[in-house]
Amino acid sequence: MTNLHEVISGYRTNFQKQRLMTMRTAKRIKDSCYWFYFQYLLITCCIDMEPWEQIVVHTIFATTFTMLVFTAYVFIPAHLRLAFRFFLQLWIK
Repeated sequence: MTNLHEVISGYRTNFQKQRLMTMRTAKRIKDSCYWFYFQYLLITCCIDMEPWEQIVVHTIFATTFTMLVFTAYVFIPAHLRLAFRFFLQLWIK
């Protein structure tokens, strides 16, 4: 995708360089997402399953992951606060 001015002059403007870098970064991110999804399919053996089985496994995994994140969000700050109070109480005495 080069224009005639770029071919004749042999240089790109800053906008063209920035656009090219953005396109390369977007392609790299897209390729990384595809690679991580493929790794997920290989690890969970979903690549050998039928589509309805994949949906069941994805649903179970998403539900478990969501519950884990929610539990961590709710309970870890409370536990850290209690541990901080306990160690602060030991330090003061």
